[in-house]
Amino acid sequence: MNSEKDESRQTPVTFARLPIFDGKKNLWGYELVYLSAGEDKPICPETGDGLTPDLMSGTALALDQIMDREKKIMIRFSGKNIMKNLPYALPPGRTVIKLSSPEGLPESFLAILAKLKKDGYQVTVPWVKNHEAYKAVYDLADMISLDISAMVLPGLLCVCQEAVPYKAGILAERVNTKAAFDVCCKAGFTFFKGSFFKKQEDVSVKRVLSGTVSRFELMKAIEKNDPDFSALATAIQADVAISFRLLAYLNSASFGFRRKIDSIKDAITMMGWHNLKNWLRVVLLSEVSENRNASELVFLSAQRGKFLEQVGRSHDFWGFEPDSLFLLGMFSLLDALLNQPMAEILKYLPLADKLKGALLMQANNEYVPLLKLARYLEEAAFEQTETMIAQLGLDTAKVKEAYCQALEWANKLSEVQLKQ
Repeated sequence: MNSEKDESRQTPVTFARLPIFDGKKNLWGYELVYLSAGEDKPICPETGDGLTPDLMSGTALALDQIMDREKKIMIRFSGKNIMKNLPYALPPGRTVIKLSSPEGLPESFLAILAKLKKDGYQVTVPWVKNHEAYKAVYDLADMISLDISAMVLPGLLCVCQEAVPYKAGILAERVNTKAAFDVCCKAGFTFFKGSFFKKQEDVSVKRVLSGTVSRFELMKAIEKNDPDFSALATAIQADVAISFRLLAYLNSASFGFRRKIDSIKDAITMMGWHNLKNWLRVVLLSEVSENRNASELVFLSAQRGKFLEQVGRSHDFWGFEPDSLFLLGMFSLLDALLNQPMAEILKYLPLADKLKGALLMQANNEYVPLLKLARYLEEAAFEQTETMIAQLGLDTAKVKEAYCQALEWANKLSEVQLKQ
């Protein structure tokens, strides 16, 4: 995230990764919203002419993961960068070019779009009321996007009906509740972007399964200040799924250990307890999930945990314990992962009362603003992010650096998961 004075070094890249789902809530792909690089810049989307070939190539790790999962990537390009053929820096067949507007596009621009489509790229065009005036643009669209946050069913139905002649998929943006998702499905939308998937789907209170409870007990054991490593290693190895996944992580190429790690005791020796504990937390979280989008939720949980930990370390005047902040972020989506009320889940978690209060989003809780900051960043709500940074008295450059490190850490985790 720091500005690079040595131009031979790769430009640091940070972006919000916004999941897009189909009507069955299966992951279709991601919109990538790049954040401005450099210490002297505020947190804002790097749109317009700010995107460069360097920036495109700098996303290699994350893009490789998305490609492996055969998911699409959607990126907003300025007209100038499309005219310069910048989309060709990304792979065809997977890349969706998002236009800022259908208005004011010359014939030469439409010819380039048609050539990009012929070469395997797709195009998303935002919806406008006077769409008939831009029929030539919409005829090239593979997808039409619309912010639905201020709309109701009759208006949504009208849009879907008017869009039929263009034979394009319709993307509902800012779908932030399950009710909004259901309404958009009824109206005829085919793709959905927003925070609805982070919400608990089944509002009924269910009994926590015994297997989940036993893993919560393991969480309690690893959170002790002075754990018995021998007893802990035995407990972890008694859980076949947990021990298999953890050892698979540690023996992957991502870690590069010279010799194979055969036991949890070996892992503690090779990695150190602090590093191993963070990976173990993530493994436990993924194992207790009961949500179809568990992989995405675990990714966001890991990213939030590492982000809050790094913010705590870089702003030590707060006096917040970084390890507690990691747990706060890691557990912040447990209600969605388990499809259970957070209040019920907290009965089993090894957390201090203040952290439990934050997970319940209690008013005046000192940790709640940090959770909001993490959410704003991951959802590309940049104005709210800047406001929260100012309210908390944080250093913008350090926040960006923390987010970059968190994204890299979560990507590393995902890379290993995909190979299992």
